Amino acid sequence: MTQLNKRVQANVNKKVASQAELVMDELGLNPTVVINALYKKIAATGEIPFSFKLTPEQMDDIKLHEALESIPTKKIRSKSDLKDFFDEE
Repeated sequence: MTQLNKRVQANVNKKVASQAELVMDELGLNPTVVINALYKKIAATGEIPFSFKLTPEQMDDIKLHEALESIPTKKIRSKSDLKDFFDEE
């Protein structure tokens, strides 16, 4: 006998799962229905039905991090290094 269904398992953050399940409950859905709908949409369109991209704020954070990484640093290992550091113009 051929089995029509395949079991799909995924690890999901507990807090995110709880929040999503509250939404699903309000809509009268369960995770199986939602996952099946997602798979059907992917199969029908050949694409993931949401965008995986960074927000403008996340992009700004990356740019800031890159800018901070490009600032030259100097190791201070002694009191005289510290004095020299603050005496530099």
